[in-house]
Amino acid sequence: MIKSSSKASKNSRKREVEQGSETRLKAEELKKSLLEQLKEITGEDHYVGTNKDPFAGEPFSQTMHRNLDLLNQIGYLTQAEGDFLFRIQPYLEFKSNAIICREDKFKKKRKNDEDDYELPNSATVSDIAEMIGKTRANTSKIMKSLKEKEILLNPEGAGQVIENGRTVSPRTWIVNPYIMICAPRKNSVQLDKLTMRLFQHSLKNLKDQNGKKVKLPARFF
Repeated sequence: MIKSSSKASKNSRKREVEQGSETRLKAEELKKSLLEQLKEITGEDHYVGTNKDPFAGEPFSQTMHRNLDLLNQIGYLTQAEGDFLFRIQPYLEFKSNAIICREDKFKKKRKNDEDDYELPNSATVSDIAEMIGKTRANTSKIMKSLKEKEILLNPEGAGQVIENGRTVSPRTWIVNPYIMICAPRKNSVQLDKLTMRLFQHSLKNLKDQNGKKVKLPARFF
């Protein structure tokens, strides 16, 4: 019964993709025909434009609904952890899902930024606490819990940095993209490959309240 339902779902998605491709092809042919007719009438080249998308260029995050629904069903996240994940979304770096400092996240880009690139600073626990309006102690506690639950990772980088008057190894906090993601979604999610490798095998040992193993519904890498 389950296999039959899964097959029907795949066939439905396939039909949707085929119908979408056919519609786009017809639109392109119509556009080409109209442009050719306009050129014959006016002797000038024309182009077809569309209204500017009001959301174009506006940063946003996407939540993996089915995965989050499962975590809600099995009581995986505490209220404080859920609140943290909601608040941290504005500070996710595009395509890497790393948490970066507010001033770097919303820095206005210059036209020639590609020639003068400055790497955004990874946010420390203190930075994150300040950005979400919580104490460092509470923030640190929640982040440690989320790390144990494989929702957050903080791989250690090379070199040394000064933080709060002490020399430490640099760390970058990254949010699990199986829960939420800051990246474009077209035919496939365009996410940094290193981030995908870091979380590729995460959340494979989930259990419900009765100790029964459950699978994450959506795994896209």
